[in-house]
Amino acid sequence: MNQLRGFYVLDASVLIEILAGNKLTVGLLDLIVAGDIEAYAVRLGLTEALYVTCRLWGWDKALQRMQILIDSGTITIIEDEQVWNYAAECKCEIPVSLGDCYTLATAKKYNLKPLFLKPEKELVKNLEKIKTWLGKVPEYLTTWRSSDTEKVNNRL
Repeated sequence: MNQLRGFYVLDASVLIEILAGNKLTVGLLDLIVAGDIEAYAVRLGLTEALYVTCRLWGWDKALQRMQILIDSGTITIIEDEQVWNYAAECKCEIPVSLGDCYTLATAKKYNLKPLFLKPEKELVKNLEKIKTWLGKVPEYLTTWRSSDTEKVNNRL
């Protein structure tokens, strides 16, 4: 990532790793708490994260962790009916998952940076289409420069 600052919409893949306590997300959460990053999510992303973690740990544990994340206020949930228009337009023009389109659509409507866990095949294959439609390319948590990660970890 070029700068560890700004406004991001978190894809379900990142939300899942946050719920799982993956060490990759420690630096991200630290930056959110410090106010260097403002993080947003849409209900579809939260839904995807909940059903994936439910399959891993069962309903009660997944729901408990999701509720803790929501109650913490570290992530702002965007409730906007107009996002679905952008998501449908994205899905029409770019062959990526509907969940990815909601992340990209939210980024487009609110001028946020879309943050995915890793450069998945679908996203990489359609990077030029995404860049043309969105005006920017997605960022990936797994590709943060090691110097950035060290900087974040030194703050802990």
